[in-house]
Amino acid sequence: MYLPNKGKVNLKIDFREQRSGIVEEIGKLADKISFELITLPVGDYLIEDKIIIERKTLSDFLVSIKNGRIFQQAYRIAQSGKNGLIILEGDKSMVDSSSMSRKAVQGALIHLEVFVGIPVIRSINVQETAALMVDILHQCQQQPLPRQKHIISGSPGIQINKKQRQKLFLIQNLPGIGTKKGLALLKSFSTIENILNTSQVGLMKVKGIGKKLAERVYAILHEPF
Repeated sequence: MYLPNKGKVNLKIDFREQRSGIVEEIGKLADKISFELITLPVGDYLIEDKIIIERKTLSDFLVSIKNGRIFQQAYRIAQSGKNGLIILEGDKSMVDSSSMSRKAVQGALIHLEVFVGIPVIRSINVQETAALMVDILHQCQQQPLPRQKHIISGSPGIQINKKQRQKLFLIQNLPGIGTKKGLALLKSFSTIENILNTSQVGLMKVKGIGKKLAERVYAILHEPF
């Protein structure tokens, strides 16, 4: 029996998934799972506030490889500080007409699982997807999860903690900076205050920041509104 919005919520479901059939199927499989429909900032499902699940049909997955969306979503999951999972739902008939090569799909899976660290598992249909989520929820309640590694988008393998991610988020949004130069600035100056107090010449000493970029960043940081 479902207990929506009463007591502890085991499962949070993004509004966009309410017509997927998952909710009804979970109701057939498990008792006393409390859920709520909300707008999730990342992913389609959030289990026990610990595990983010992105659900995609096979056809949607191929489209998301072509437009790069699946990688953006995976990096956002990885940066969330929670454990993540991608469920690919459907059978071969969904992709028979696709022109995408097997090699391209395998390359995407390698990137997601090996370099981003987000596992991908297959499901044949909505019923099996629901069963997988119930099993994940039960296991989550019974044993601790491994600590999630925080990676920097575009720089697989580089790990940072929550405070470092917050600092990087502020710096990398400066014009012309981005992730790599933002990380270089923080490594060179340690704090955002030090970056603000340095001169254009000081900025130029950081790898990847030339004269024009240093002038631009300095102007953004110091010119009045």
